[in-house]
Amino acid sequence: MNKNEIFETAKNMAIEQVLNMYCSKDDPTRPALKQLLENLLDCFMLSERSVYLAKNDNDKGNGFYDRKLATPVGSLEISVPRTRTGNFRPSILPDRYKRVDSSYTDLLMSLVANGYSESSLAQTLKSMNLPYSEGEIEKIKNDLKNELQLFKQRELPESAFALIIDGYHCEIKDNSKVKQATCYVVLGIDLEGKKDIFGIYTFFGKENKADWMRVFDDLITRGLKKVLIVVSDDFPGIIDAVRLAYPLADHQLCFVHLQRNVRKHMTKDDSSVFNKELDKLRTSSSDFDEAVLKFKDLCNQYSSKYPRFIKGICEKAEFYLAHMKYPEDLRKHIYTTNAVESVNSIIEKIRINSGGYFQSVEVLEINIYLQRENLRRGKWKNGVPILKKCSYNILQLYNMRYEMETQNS
Repeated sequence: MNKNEIFETAKNMAIEQVLNMYCSKDDPTRPALKQLLENLLDCFMLSERSVYLAKNDNDKGNGFYDRKLATPVGSLEISVPRTRTGNFRPSILPDRYKRVDSSYTDLLMSLVANGYSESSLAQTLKSMNLPYSEGEIEKIKNDLKNELQLFKQRELPESAFALIIDGYHCEIKDNSKVKQATCYVVLGIDLEGKKDIFGIYTFFGKENKADWMRVFDDLITRGLKKVLIVVSDDFPGIIDAVRLAYPLADHQLCFVHLQRNVRKHMTKDDSSVFNKELDKLRTSSSDFDEAVLKFKDLCNQYSSKYPRFIKGICEKAEFYLAHMKYPEDLRKHIYTTNAVESVNSIIEKIRINSGGYFQSVEVLEINIYLQRENLRRGKWKNGVPILKKCSYNILQLYNMRYEMETQNS
């Protein structure tokens, strides 16, 4: 083994060692960490320039320049803000010509591992020896809060192919008490197959129809008027709320959650057989009507043994199989809420590292917003290939449904 090979081996081992501190080898979030670090650095450098300009009236912002920052977690591609005089340089960057070692990367990684919180963020900023007062560091933190509010108030597209909604259950500190709460993340897929988070909504207490109407009223107020399909779990009150907010939309109840409920309410042997049959009817049925008939026949075979549970799911057969109304290539993207659960899994790591609960609703939602920015710069940037390929079919389905509404009105 020559010197270059030894160096590459050592470098790769260092990268693995740092990453392993924050996630396991099979963790799907590993590739996203580098992009999230890039996003966090960009955000802090921009905030630092704002602080600098507030103290230097004779200077002005002058765009950005791209730079690669070699770190033990890989090369970070960042956009460094500059000023007209050239006197500003972000203090969060390591010193010029100084080799970036794992200690610097650990400080950055702590922002990801701890998430956004008043205490951990301030502590990390101080550890970086930023030459700013407490008030100026507070401004940097407030910039994140302002970005969240702008995100929550931004205008939405008028039309969407799908809304995928999942609830993240956690504990949040409210005043002096830690309470149970649910944060609903609404993932939108537009008519061209691109994903984005359309809304974040956090509620204390039990789920109810009134809260769901607040969610959909907000989406409609911000511009989202027409949707082809809404995908969600069977939350209390959501079926009626979707029917009122988007009367022409199909509503798909998460098929994966159905199978989890089957395992919960049936014996191990019965649930295994039942779920295998569910998979068969979902993948082998030619259309929606055939799938519904097979579903009800399957339910009838177990109705005497589990009367209450079977009656409940059988009455909602059309909701569990709404995705069967769509072309086969689209079905796997709209039969489950898994697309949102992947976002929630990252937030769950942050909760654990934060001591088991979030310091406030704002802290939780800023963490989700940061994940959204990371995904938009990474895996969501160019849309889902199969959905982009089917965009013409999606548009045709959309036009058929909503043009018919116009003709009938």
